Amino acid sequence: MTKLFGHLSTVSILTLSSRFLGLARDIIFFGCFGASLVGEAFILAFTFPNLFRRMLGEGTLTSAFIPVFTEALRNKSKKIALGLLNQVTSRLLVILGVLSGIVILLSLLMSQDANLVEEKWELGFLLNSISFGYVLLICTSAILVGALNSMGSFFEGAFSPVILNLCMILSMVVGKYFLGLNLNEMALLLCVSVMFGGVLQLCLPWVRLKNIAGWRFEFNRSDSQELEQIKTLFMVGALGAAVGQVNILVSRILAYSLEDSGGLSYLFLSSRLVELPLGVFAIAIATVFFPEMSKASNEGNSLKFWEKAKSGLRLTAAITIPSAVGLMFLASPILISLFLWGEFGLNEVEESKKILQVSCLGLPFYAFSTFLVKIFHSMKNMHYPLRAAVVSLISNLALSLLLMPKYQVFGLAWANVISALIQTIYLWIRLKKMDIKDTTKTPTYHLFIILFSVGLMSLLLFFAENLHDSHASKLDCIIYLCIAIPTAAIIYFLSMLFLGFPEIKEFYRFVLAKFANSNSKR
Repeated sequence: MTKLFGHLSTVSILTLSSRFLGLARDIIFFGCFGASLVGEAFILAFTFPNLFRRMLGEGTLTSAFIPVFTEALRNKSKKIALGLLNQVTSRLLVILGVLSGIVILLSLLMSQDANLVEEKWELGFLLNSISFGYVLLICTSAILVGALNSMGSFFEGAFSPVILNLCMILSMVVGKYFLGLNLNEMALLLCVSVMFGGVLQLCLPWVRLKNIAGWRFEFNRSDSQELEQIKTLFMVGALGAAVGQVNILVSRILAYSLEDSGGLSYLFLSSRLVELPLGVFAIAIATVFFPEMSKASNEGNSLKFWEKAKSGLRLTAAITIPSAVGLMFLASPILISLFLWGEFGLNEVEESKKILQVSCLGLPFYAFSTFLVKIFHSMKNMHYPLRAAVVSLISNLALSLLLMPKYQVFGLAWANVISALIQTIYLWIRLKKMDIKDTTKTPTYHLFIILFSVGLMSLLLFFAENLHDSHASKLDCIIYLCIAIPTAAIIYFLSMLFLGFPEIKEFYRFVLAKFANSNSKR
Protein backbone atom coordinates (compact mmCIF):
# COMPACT_ATOMS: atom_id res chain seq x y z
CA MET A 1 0.00 0.00 0.00
CA THR A 2 2.91 2.37 0.70
CA LYS A 3 4.19 1.93 -2.85
CA LEU A 4 0.70 2.59 -4.19
CA PHE A 5 0.47 5.79 -2.16
CA GLY A 6 3.81 6.84 -3.61
CA HIS A 7 2.57 6.35 -7.17
CA LEU A 8 -0.76 7.91 -6.28
CA SER A 9 0.97 10.96 -4.85
CA THR A 10 3.06 11.39 -8.00
CA VAL A 11 0.06 11.05 -10.32
CA SER A 12 -2.16 13.23 -8.13
CA ILE A 13 0.40 16.04 -7.78
CA LEU A 14 1.12 16.14 -11.50
CA THR A 15 -2.55 15.78 -12.37
CA LEU A 16 -3.37 18.54 -9.89
CA SER A 17 -0.82 20.76 -11.62
CA SER A 18 -2.34 19.87 -14.97
CA ARG A 19 -5.88 20.54 -13.78
CA PHE A 20 -4.93 23.91 -12.32
CA LEU A 21 -3.21 24.80 -15.56
CA GLY A 22 -6.33 23.59 -17.35
CA LEU A 23 -8.34 25.83 -15.06
CA ALA A 24 -6.05 28.74 -15.90
CA ARG A 25 -6.52 27.89 -19.58
CA ASP A 26 -10.29 28.00 -19.16
CA ILE A 27 -10.14 31.27 -17.24
CA ILE A 28 -8.16 32.87 -20.06
CA PHE A 29 -10.37 31.21 -22.68
CA PHE A 30 -13.64 32.55 -21.26
CA GLY A 31 -12.02 35.92 -20.59
CA CYS A 32 -11.07 36.08 -24.28
CA PHE A 33 -14.16 34.51 -25.85
CA GLY A 34 -16.89 34.87 -23.20
CA ALA A 35 -20.00 32.90 -24.18
CA SER A 36 -19.63 33.86 -27.85
CA LEU A 37 -20.40 31.67 -30.85
CA VAL A 38 -16.71 31.68 -31.80
CA GLY A 39 -15.75 30.25 -28.41
CA GLU A 40 -18.50 27.66 -28.65
CA ALA A 41 -17.33 26.74 -32.18
CA PHE A 42 -13.87 25.96 -30.77
CA ILE A 43 -15.33 23.95 -27.88
CA LEU A 44 -17.37 21.87 -30.33
CA ALA A 45 -14.43 21.43 -32.74
CA PHE A 46 -12.09 20.34 -29.94
CA THR A 47 -14.72 17.84 -28.77
CA PHE A 48 -14.12 15.70 -31.87
CA PRO A 49 -10.40 14.97 -31.36
CA ASN A 50 -11.09 14.51 -27.65
CA LEU A 51 -13.75 11.95 -28.54
CA PHE A 52 -11.25 9.83 -30.46
CA ARG A 53 -8.50 10.45 -27.91
CA ARG A 54 -10.61 8.98 -25.12
CA MET A 55 -11.97 6.21 -27.31
CA LEU A 56 -8.80 5.04 -29.06
CA GLY A 57 -6.01 6.37 -26.88
CA GLU A 58 -6.32 6.99 -23.18
CA GLY A 59 -9.48 4.92 -22.82
CA THR A 60 -10.22 1.54 -24.33
CA LEU A 61 -7.06 0.82 -26.28
CA THR A 62 -4.94 1.46 -23.20
CA SER A 63 -7.30 -0.65 -21.10
CA ALA A 64 -7.01 -3.51 -23.61
CA PHE A 65 -3.26 -3.05 -24.03
CA ILE A 66 -2.03 -2.80 -20.41
CA PRO A 67 -3.21 -6.23 -19.12
CA VAL A 68 -1.78 -8.05 -22.17
CA PHE A 69 1.45 -6.01 -22.18
CA THR A 70 1.86 -6.58 -18.41
CA GLU A 71 1.36 -10.31 -18.84
CA ALA A 72 3.90 -10.47 -21.70
CA LEU A 73 6.38 -8.47 -19.64
CA ARG A 74 6.00 -10.73 -16.61
CA ASN A 75 5.59 -14.19 -18.17
CA LYS A 76 7.64 -13.89 -21.37
CA SER A 77 10.29 -11.23 -21.93
CA LYS A 78 10.82 -7.51 -22.35
CA LYS A 79 11.75 -8.06 -26.00
CA ILE A 80 8.40 -9.73 -26.76
CA ALA A 81 6.53 -7.03 -24.84
CA LEU A 82 8.30 -4.21 -26.71
CA GLY A 83 7.67 -6.04 -29.97
CA LEU A 84 3.98 -6.07 -29.09
CA LEU A 85 4.20 -2.32 -28.48
CA ASN A 86 5.61 -1.85 -31.99
CA GLN A 87 2.82 -3.97 -33.48
CA VAL A 88 0.15 -1.86 -31.81
CA THR A 89 1.84 1.47 -32.52
CA SER A 90 2.39 0.65 -36.21
CA ARG A 91 -1.27 -0.14 -36.76
CA LEU A 92 -2.33 2.90 -34.78
CA LEU A 93 -0.22 5.26 -36.92
CA VAL A 94 -1.64 3.86 -40.18
CA ILE A 95 -5.30 3.76 -39.12
CA LEU A 96 -5.34 7.15 -37.43
CA GLY A 97 -3.27 8.74 -40.20
CA VAL A 98 -5.86 7.73 -42.80
CA LEU A 99 -8.78 8.65 -40.53
CA SER A 100 -7.34 12.08 -39.74
CA GLY A 101 -6.70 12.82 -43.40
CA ILE A 102 -10.30 11.98 -44.37
CA VAL A 103 -11.89 13.96 -41.53
CA ILE A 104 -9.65 16.99 -42.11
CA LEU A 105 -10.47 17.04 -45.83
CA LEU A 106 -14.22 16.67 -45.28
CA SER A 107 -14.24 19.35 -42.56
CA LEU A 108 -12.36 21.75 -44.82
CA LEU A 109 -14.81 21.17 -47.67
CA MET A 110 -17.81 21.65 -45.38
CA SER A 111 -16.40 24.89 -44.00
CA GLN A 112 -16.17 26.38 -47.50
CA ASP A 113 -19.65 25.47 -48.73
CA ALA A 114 -22.24 27.92 -47.39
CA ASN A 115 -25.04 26.02 -49.12
CA LEU A 116 -24.52 22.91 -46.98
CA VAL A 117 -24.28 24.36 -43.46
CA GLU A 118 -25.33 27.44 -41.50
CA GLU A 119 -22.78 30.18 -40.86
CA LYS A 120 -22.05 29.22 -37.25
CA TRP A 121 -21.33 25.62 -38.32
CA GLU A 122 -18.88 26.78 -41.01
CA LEU A 123 -16.45 28.07 -38.39
CA GLY A 124 -16.79 24.86 -36.37
CA PHE A 125 -15.83 22.73 -39.38
CA LEU A 126 -12.90 25.02 -40.21
CA LEU A 127 -11.50 24.76 -36.68
CA ASN A 128 -12.02 21.00 -36.73
CA SER A 129 -10.01 20.72 -39.96
CA ILE A 130 -7.00 22.13 -38.09
CA SER A 131 -7.34 20.48 -34.70
CA PHE A 132 -8.41 16.94 -35.69
CA GLY A 133 -4.84 15.92 -36.51
CA TYR A 134 -4.26 16.01 -32.75
CA VAL A 135 -5.93 12.57 -32.66
CA LEU A 136 -2.96 10.88 -34.33
CA LEU A 137 -0.46 12.45 -31.94
CA ILE A 138 -2.23 11.99 -28.62
CA CYS A 139 -3.50 8.45 -29.26
CA THR A 140 0.02 7.27 -30.16
CA SER A 141 1.33 9.04 -27.07
CA ALA A 142 -1.32 7.36 -24.90
CA ILE A 143 -0.29 3.82 -25.89
CA LEU A 144 3.36 4.63 -25.08
CA VAL A 145 2.24 6.01 -21.72
CA GLY A 146 0.34 2.75 -21.11
CA ALA A 147 3.57 0.80 -21.61
CA LEU A 148 5.38 3.11 -19.18
CA ASN A 149 2.61 2.71 -16.58
CA SER A 150 2.99 -1.07 -16.84
CA MET A 151 6.68 -0.63 -16.06
CA GLY A 152 5.88 1.47 -12.99
CA SER A 153 6.60 4.87 -14.55
CA PHE A 154 3.65 7.25 -14.14
CA PHE A 155 5.32 10.66 -14.57
CA GLU A 156 5.05 10.99 -18.35
CA GLY A 157 1.34 10.24 -18.56
CA ALA A 158 0.48 12.60 -15.70
CA PHE A 159 2.73 15.37 -17.06
CA SER A 160 1.48 15.13 -20.65
CA PRO A 161 -1.66 17.31 -20.16
CA VAL A 162 0.54 20.02 -18.60
CA ILE A 163 2.28 20.41 -21.96
CA LEU A 164 -0.97 20.91 -23.88
CA ASN A 165 -2.32 23.40 -21.35
CA LEU A 166 0.87 25.48 -21.46
CA CYS A 167 0.78 25.60 -25.27
CA MET A 168 -2.86 26.71 -25.32
CA ILE A 169 -2.36 29.32 -22.59
CA LEU A 170 0.67 30.77 -24.36
CA SER A 171 -1.19 31.01 -27.69
CA MET A 172 -4.12 32.92 -26.14
CA VAL A 173 -1.91 35.31 -24.18
CA VAL A 174 0.24 36.07 -27.23
CA GLY A 175 -2.75 36.30 -29.55
CA LYS A 176 -4.80 38.65 -27.38
CA TYR A 177 -2.23 40.82 -25.64
CA PHE A 178 0.68 40.93 -28.09
CA LEU A 179 -0.79 40.38 -31.55
CA GLY A 180 -4.24 41.89 -30.94
CA LEU A 181 -6.05 39.19 -32.93
CA ASN A 182 -9.82 39.14 -33.35
CA LEU A 183 -11.91 36.22 -32.08
CA ASN A 184 -11.78 34.19 -35.31
CA GLU A 185 -8.00 34.58 -35.59
CA MET A 186 -7.60 33.69 -31.89
CA ALA A 187 -9.58 30.47 -32.42
CA LEU A 188 -7.39 29.51 -35.41
CA LEU A 189 -4.20 30.15 -33.42
CA LEU A 190 -5.59 28.08 -30.55
CA CYS A 191 -6.12 25.12 -32.88
CA VAL A 192 -2.52 25.40 -34.13
CA SER A 193 -1.27 25.40 -30.52
CA VAL A 194 -3.20 22.16 -29.90
CA MET A 195 -1.32 20.50 -32.75
CA PHE A 196 2.05 21.77 -31.50
CA GLY A 197 1.25 20.55 -27.98
CA GLY A 198 0.39 17.12 -29.40
CA VAL A 199 3.83 16.84 -30.99
CA LEU A 200 5.49 17.55 -27.63
CA GLN A 201 3.15 15.12 -25.84
CA LEU A 202 4.24 12.35 -28.20
CA CYS A 203 7.97 13.10 -27.84
CA LEU A 204 7.98 12.85 -24.02
CA PRO A 205 7.00 9.14 -23.56
CA TRP A 206 8.84 8.21 -26.79
CA VAL A 207 12.16 9.41 -25.38
CA ARG A 208 11.45 7.99 -21.92
CA LEU A 209 10.72 4.50 -23.27
CA LYS A 210 13.90 4.61 -25.29
CA ASN A 211 15.93 5.55 -22.21
CA ILE A 212 14.52 3.14 -19.60
CA ALA A 213 13.61 0.14 -21.74
CA GLY A 214 15.83 0.47 -24.80
CA TRP A 215 12.73 0.67 -27.01
CA ARG A 216 13.18 1.54 -30.67
CA PHE A 217 10.22 2.01 -32.94
CA GLU A 218 10.16 -0.36 -35.90
CA PHE A 219 7.23 -0.59 -38.27
CA ASN A 220 5.82 -4.05 -37.56
CA ARG A 221 2.85 -5.47 -39.45
CA SER A 222 3.26 -9.04 -38.12
CA ASP A 223 0.65 -10.77 -35.98
CA SER A 224 1.00 -12.45 -32.61
CA GLN A 225 -1.13 -14.18 -30.02
CA GLU A 226 -0.88 -11.13 -27.75
CA LEU A 227 -1.96 -8.80 -30.55
CA GLU A 228 -5.01 -10.94 -31.30
CA GLN A 229 -5.91 -10.82 -27.62
CA ILE A 230 -5.70 -7.01 -27.64
CA LYS A 231 -7.84 -6.85 -30.78
CA THR A 232 -10.51 -9.00 -29.17
CA LEU A 233 -10.61 -6.89 -26.03
CA PHE A 234 -10.39 -3.65 -27.95
CA MET A 235 -13.18 -4.28 -30.47
CA VAL A 236 -15.77 -4.68 -27.73
CA GLY A 237 -14.28 -2.00 -25.50
CA ALA A 238 -13.88 0.54 -28.32
CA LEU A 239 -17.56 0.31 -29.12
CA GLY A 240 -18.37 0.97 -25.48
CA ALA A 241 -15.98 3.94 -25.34
CA ALA A 242 -17.36 5.25 -28.63
CA VAL A 243 -20.85 5.15 -27.21
CA GLY A 244 -19.66 6.97 -24.10
CA GLN A 245 -17.97 9.72 -26.11
CA VAL A 246 -20.92 10.05 -28.47
CA ASN A 247 -22.92 10.70 -25.31
CA ILE A 248 -20.81 13.79 -24.62
CA LEU A 249 -20.90 14.82 -28.27
CA VAL A 250 -24.70 14.58 -28.41
CA SER A 251 -25.06 16.92 -25.41
CA ARG A 252 -22.67 19.48 -26.90
CA ILE A 253 -24.22 19.40 -30.37
CA LEU A 254 -27.68 19.85 -28.86
CA ALA A 255 -26.40 22.73 -26.71
CA TYR A 256 -24.74 24.34 -29.74
CA SER A 257 -27.99 24.02 -31.70
CA LEU A 258 -29.94 26.11 -29.17
CA GLU A 259 -31.07 29.46 -30.55
CA ASP A 260 -29.52 31.49 -27.73
CA SER A 261 -25.72 31.39 -27.51
CA GLY A 262 -24.12 30.51 -24.19
CA GLY A 263 -25.69 27.12 -23.49
CA LEU A 264 -22.70 25.13 -24.70
CA SER A 265 -20.30 27.48 -22.90
CA TYR A 266 -22.08 27.06 -19.57
CA LEU A 267 -22.36 23.30 -19.98
CA PHE A 268 -18.67 23.05 -20.91
CA LEU A 269 -17.56 25.29 -18.04
CA SER A 270 -19.54 23.23 -15.54
CA SER A 271 -18.07 20.00 -16.84
CA ARG A 272 -14.56 21.46 -16.60
CA LEU A 273 -15.02 22.44 -12.94
CA VAL A 274 -16.52 19.04 -12.15
CA GLU A 275 -13.60 17.38 -13.93
CA LEU A 276 -11.11 19.12 -11.62
CA PRO A 277 -11.68 16.82 -8.61
CA LEU A 278 -12.64 14.00 -10.97
CA GLY A 279 -9.36 14.22 -12.86
CA VAL A 280 -7.08 15.00 -9.95
CA PHE A 281 -8.23 12.21 -7.66
CA ALA A 282 -10.81 9.83 -9.14
CA ILE A 283 -8.98 9.24 -12.42
CA ALA A 284 -5.64 9.18 -10.57
CA ILE A 285 -7.03 6.41 -8.35
CA ALA A 286 -8.21 4.44 -11.39
CA THR A 287 -4.86 4.99 -13.16
CA VAL A 288 -2.79 3.68 -10.26
CA PHE A 289 -5.08 0.82 -9.19
CA PHE A 290 -5.73 -0.46 -12.74
CA PRO A 291 -2.26 -2.04 -13.33
CA GLU A 292 -2.37 -3.54 -9.83
CA MET A 293 -5.80 -5.08 -10.43
CA SER A 294 -4.70 -6.31 -13.87
CA LYS A 295 -1.63 -7.95 -12.36
CA ALA A 296 -3.66 -9.64 -9.63
CA SER A 297 -6.20 -10.82 -12.19
CA ASN A 298 -3.47 -12.26 -14.44
CA GLU A 299 -1.96 -14.08 -11.46
CA GLY A 300 -5.35 -15.50 -10.50
CA ASN A 301 -5.06 -13.85 -7.07
CA SER A 302 -8.76 -13.20 -6.45
CA LEU A 303 -8.27 -12.08 -2.83
CA LYS A 304 -5.73 -9.40 -3.78
CA PHE A 305 -7.80 -8.32 -6.78
CA TRP A 306 -10.96 -7.63 -4.80
CA GLU A 307 -8.96 -6.05 -2.00
CA LYS A 308 -7.59 -3.50 -4.47
CA ALA A 309 -10.99 -3.03 -6.12
CA LYS A 310 -12.73 -2.35 -2.80
CA SER A 311 -9.98 -0.02 -1.65
CA GLY A 312 -10.22 1.94 -4.90
CA LEU A 313 -14.01 2.23 -4.59
CA ARG A 314 -13.75 3.43 -0.99
CA LEU A 315 -11.16 6.04 -1.95
CA THR A 316 -13.29 7.18 -4.87
CA ALA A 317 -16.31 7.65 -2.60
CA ALA A 318 -14.25 9.34 0.12
CA ILE A 319 -12.93 11.96 -2.30
CA THR A 320 -15.69 12.64 -4.81
CA ILE A 321 -18.72 12.88 -2.49
CA PRO A 322 -17.26 15.74 -0.38
CA SER A 323 -15.88 17.35 -3.55
CA ALA A 324 -19.35 17.43 -5.10
CA VAL A 325 -20.94 18.87 -1.96
CA GLY A 326 -18.20 21.48 -1.53
CA LEU A 327 -18.43 22.56 -5.16
CA MET A 328 -22.19 23.04 -4.84
CA PHE A 329 -21.86 25.25 -1.76
CA LEU A 330 -18.96 27.27 -3.18
CA ALA A 331 -20.17 27.58 -6.78
CA SER A 332 -20.80 31.33 -6.72
CA PRO A 333 -17.53 32.51 -5.09
CA ILE A 334 -15.53 30.08 -7.26
CA LEU A 335 -17.04 31.41 -10.48
CA ILE A 336 -16.62 35.04 -9.38
CA SER A 337 -13.02 34.48 -8.27
CA LEU A 338 -11.94 32.64 -11.41
CA PHE A 339 -14.04 33.77 -14.35
CA LEU A 340 -15.45 37.24 -13.65
CA TRP A 341 -13.28 39.27 -16.04
CA GLY A 342 -13.01 40.28 -19.68
CA GLU A 343 -15.96 39.02 -21.74
CA PHE A 344 -17.35 36.95 -18.85
CA GLY A 345 -19.65 39.15 -16.73
CA LEU A 346 -22.00 38.79 -13.75
CA ASN A 347 -24.85 37.53 -15.92
CA GLU A 348 -22.62 34.73 -17.26
CA VAL A 349 -21.54 33.90 -13.69
CA GLU A 350 -25.14 33.56 -12.53
CA GLU A 351 -26.15 31.36 -15.46
CA SER A 352 -23.05 29.19 -15.02
CA LYS A 353 -23.75 28.76 -11.31
CA LYS A 354 -27.17 27.19 -11.95
CA ILE A 355 -25.74 24.68 -14.43
CA LEU A 356 -22.74 23.92 -12.20
CA GLN A 357 -24.87 23.08 -9.18
CA VAL A 358 -26.84 20.59 -11.25
CA SER A 359 -23.66 19.07 -12.73
CA CYS A 360 -22.13 18.60 -9.25
CA LEU A 361 -24.77 15.97 -8.50
CA GLY A 362 -23.27 13.76 -11.18
CA LEU A 363 -19.65 13.95 -9.96
CA PRO A 364 -19.70 10.84 -7.71
CA PHE A 365 -21.48 8.83 -10.39
CA TYR A 366 -18.95 9.79 -13.08
CA ALA A 367 -16.16 8.71 -10.72
CA PHE A 368 -17.80 5.44 -9.67
CA SER A 369 -18.58 4.43 -13.25
CA THR A 370 -14.99 5.23 -14.29
CA PHE A 371 -13.55 2.96 -11.60
CA LEU A 372 -16.13 0.21 -12.13
CA VAL A 373 -15.25 0.16 -15.82
CA LYS A 374 -11.58 -0.26 -14.88
CA ILE A 375 -12.50 -3.20 -12.67
CA PHE A 376 -14.18 -4.92 -15.61
CA HIS A 377 -11.30 -4.02 -17.96
CA SER A 378 -8.70 -5.44 -15.57
CA MET A 379 -10.61 -8.73 -15.76
CA LYS A 380 -10.56 -8.38 -19.58
CA ASN A 381 -14.33 -8.08 -19.55
CA MET A 382 -15.39 -5.41 -22.05
CA HIS A 383 -19.01 -6.50 -22.52
CA TYR A 384 -20.61 -4.99 -19.43
CA PRO A 385 -18.93 -1.56 -19.87
CA LEU A 386 -20.23 -1.58 -23.46
CA ARG A 387 -23.77 -2.33 -22.38
CA ALA A 388 -23.56 0.26 -19.61
CA ALA A 389 -22.40 2.87 -22.13
CA VAL A 390 -25.30 2.03 -24.44
CA VAL A 391 -27.76 2.31 -21.55
CA SER A 392 -26.25 5.69 -20.63
CA LEU A 393 -26.40 6.96 -24.23
CA ILE A 394 -30.01 5.94 -24.75
CA SER A 395 -31.13 7.42 -21.43
CA ASN A 396 -29.17 10.65 -22.00
CA LEU A 397 -30.53 11.11 -25.53
CA ALA A 398 -34.10 10.37 -24.49
CA LEU A 399 -33.96 12.64 -21.44
CA SER A 400 -32.22 15.41 -23.41
CA LEU A 401 -34.91 15.42 -26.13
CA LEU A 402 -37.60 15.28 -23.46
CA LEU A 403 -36.24 18.05 -21.20
CA MET A 404 -34.47 20.38 -23.65
CA PRO A 405 -37.56 21.98 -25.28
CA LYS A 406 -38.85 23.27 -21.93
CA TYR A 407 -35.71 23.63 -19.80
CA GLN A 408 -33.10 24.34 -22.52
CA VAL A 409 -29.52 23.79 -21.27
CA PHE A 410 -30.76 22.91 -17.75
CA GLY A 411 -32.56 19.95 -19.26
CA LEU A 412 -29.31 18.81 -20.88
CA ALA A 413 -27.47 19.12 -17.54
CA TRP A 414 -30.11 17.05 -15.73
CA ALA A 415 -30.07 14.46 -18.53
CA ASN A 416 -26.30 14.06 -18.08
CA VAL A 417 -26.61 13.56 -14.31
CA ILE A 418 -29.46 11.05 -14.49
CA SER A 419 -27.81 9.02 -17.26
CA ALA A 420 -24.58 8.87 -15.20
CA LEU A 421 -26.59 7.56 -12.25
CA ILE A 422 -28.24 4.91 -14.42
CA GLN A 423 -24.87 3.82 -15.84
CA THR A 424 -23.36 3.49 -12.36
CA ILE A 425 -26.30 1.44 -11.07
CA TYR A 426 -26.10 -0.87 -14.08
CA LEU A 427 -22.36 -1.50 -13.62
CA TRP A 428 -22.78 -2.03 -9.89
CA ILE A 429 -25.51 -4.62 -10.39
CA ARG A 430 -23.44 -6.46 -13.01
CA LEU A 431 -20.45 -6.73 -10.71
CA LYS A 432 -21.89 -9.91 -9.21
CA LYS A 433 -18.68 -11.22 -7.68
CA MET A 434 -18.36 -8.14 -5.50
CA ASP A 435 -20.20 -8.52 -2.20
CA ILE A 436 -21.96 -5.15 -1.98
CA LYS A 437 -22.46 -5.37 1.78
CA ASP A 438 -18.77 -6.15 2.27
CA THR A 439 -17.82 -3.18 0.09
CA THR A 440 -19.97 -0.51 1.66
CA LYS A 441 -20.44 -1.80 5.16
CA THR A 442 -17.57 -3.11 7.24
CA PRO A 443 -17.06 -3.24 11.02
CA THR A 444 -16.30 0.50 10.92
CA TYR A 445 -19.17 1.33 8.55
CA HIS A 446 -17.12 3.07 5.89
CA LEU A 447 -20.04 4.54 4.00
CA PHE A 448 -21.49 5.91 7.23
CA ILE A 449 -18.12 7.48 8.05
CA ILE A 450 -18.03 9.25 4.68
CA LEU A 451 -21.59 10.56 4.93
CA PHE A 452 -21.19 11.64 8.55
CA SER A 453 -17.95 13.50 7.77
CA VAL A 454 -19.54 15.13 4.71
CA GLY A 455 -22.45 16.18 6.95
CA LEU A 456 -20.07 17.95 9.36
CA MET A 457 -18.35 19.69 6.46
CA SER A 458 -21.71 20.71 4.96
CA LEU A 459 -22.83 22.32 8.23
CA LEU A 460 -19.73 24.49 8.22
CA LEU A 461 -20.23 25.51 4.58
CA PHE A 462 -23.94 26.16 5.13
CA PHE A 463 -23.32 28.64 7.96
CA ALA A 464 -20.40 30.20 6.10
CA GLU A 465 -22.59 30.67 3.01
CA ASN A 466 -25.22 32.54 5.05
CA LEU A 467 -22.56 34.86 6.42
CA HIS A 468 -20.94 35.47 3.04
CA ASP A 469 -22.21 38.28 0.80
CA SER A 470 -23.36 36.76 -2.51
CA HIS A 471 -22.50 40.03 -4.28
CA ALA A 472 -19.00 40.27 -2.83
CA SER A 473 -16.08 41.48 -4.91
CA LYS A 474 -13.56 39.18 -6.58
CA LEU A 475 -11.00 39.81 -3.82
CA ASP A 476 -13.54 39.09 -1.05
CA CYS A 477 -14.50 35.82 -2.77
CA ILE A 478 -10.85 34.77 -3.06
CA ILE A 479 -10.27 35.45 0.65
CA TYR A 480 -13.48 33.59 1.51
CA LEU A 481 -12.40 30.54 -0.52
CA CYS A 482 -8.90 30.58 1.00
CA ILE A 483 -10.51 30.24 4.42
CA ALA A 484 -13.53 28.05 3.66
CA ILE A 485 -11.86 25.34 1.54
CA PRO A 486 -8.94 24.47 3.89
CA THR A 487 -11.22 24.63 6.95
CA ALA A 488 -13.80 22.32 5.37
CA ALA A 489 -11.08 19.92 4.19
CA ILE A 490 -9.47 19.79 7.65
CA ILE A 491 -12.80 19.08 9.36
CA TYR A 492 -13.57 16.32 6.88
CA PHE A 493 -10.10 14.75 7.14
CA LEU A 494 -10.04 14.82 10.94
CA SER A 495 -13.51 13.31 11.13
CA MET A 496 -12.50 10.50 8.75
CA LEU A 497 -9.27 9.89 10.66
CA PHE A 498 -10.97 9.92 14.07
CA LEU A 499 -13.68 7.49 12.90
CA GLY A 500 -11.07 5.11 11.46
CA PHE A 501 -11.51 5.21 7.71
CA PRO A 502 -8.89 2.65 6.47
CA GLU A 503 -7.26 4.53 3.57
CA ILE A 504 -7.17 7.80 5.53
CA LYS A 505 -5.40 6.03 8.40
CA GLU A 506 -2.96 4.45 5.95
CA PHE A 507 -2.33 7.80 4.27
CA TYR A 508 -1.73 9.41 7.67
CA ARG A 509 0.87 6.75 8.49
CA PHE A 510 2.45 7.24 5.06
CA VAL A 511 2.81 11.00 5.65
CA LEU A 512 4.23 10.47 9.14
CA ALA A 513 6.77 7.96 7.78
CA LYS A 514 7.84 10.39 5.07
CA PHE A 515 8.16 13.16 7.64
CA ALA A 516 10.20 10.92 9.95
CA ASN A 517 12.53 9.88 7.12
CA SER A 518 12.98 13.52 6.13
CA ASN A 519 13.95 14.49 9.67
CA SER A 520 16.33 11.52 10.05
CA LYS A 521 18.29 12.60 6.94
CA ARG A 522 18.96 16.06 8.34
